[in-house]
Amino acid sequence: MVAPTSGPSDTRIRLAQARDTDVADTLPAIAGARLILVLRSAIENGTAASVLPAGWAAPSRPFFDTAARAFVTQPMAESMSGIGLPLVTVDQEDRVVGVLSVTAPGAIIDRALDHGYEPPKALTLGVAVAKIHGLAVSETARSQGLATTLLKRAWQVHEQLGYFLLYGSYETERDLGAFYTRCGYTVLAPAQGFAPIDILFGIHAGPDECVLTRRRSRR
Repeated sequence: MVAPTSGPSDTRIRLAQARDTDVADTLPAIAGARLILVLRSAIENGTAASVLPAGWAAPSRPFFDTAARAFVTQPMAESMSGIGLPLVTVDQEDRVVGVLSVTAPGAIIDRALDHGYEPPKALTLGVAVAKIHGLAVSETARSQGLATTLLKRAWQVHEQLGYFLLYGSYETERDLGAFYTRCGYTVLAPAQGFAPIDILFGIHAGPDECVLTRRRSRR
């Protein structure tokens, strides 16, 4: 279980629960990033992020082994939701005021399959790379640092698990480069793609899209 943590202005950050699903879906929709359907279902039935706790005590190997078993024994959509991380920020009345959805890197996995990777091998990219799919804060709770704290918490979780990279994107008209830069991300020029890790293919960006990346420091 991803432990709840304190946030700004007497808020808490915790894993999304079934009762949060509607707000966690509609809030990011303002930015065009509704919950992925399989992740929404996993939140509702309590299986979202179910693979992640395997890495808490001794990250990397136990987490990798548990994820690998899920990739081999479960349908692809189910195993991918098990490594997704849907976080919410709640106020003192436990009302959702912020949402961050981090998912398996579907585009990267699809590209790996297109390049001849066997499905289990392609899915293992999901324990090295994660995608920031949706981030939103309710209008009444903005300018309190909630989005920054959600991103920080997501990075803490994935860094502890041994991930190498978090990435995402936004439409250039939203002008979010300075915000993500302050949060520790490298923001690429519009339409500039990137190579996720040491693999033979890259990820492309659209002409009106900026990609953002944060990589774990090499030790």
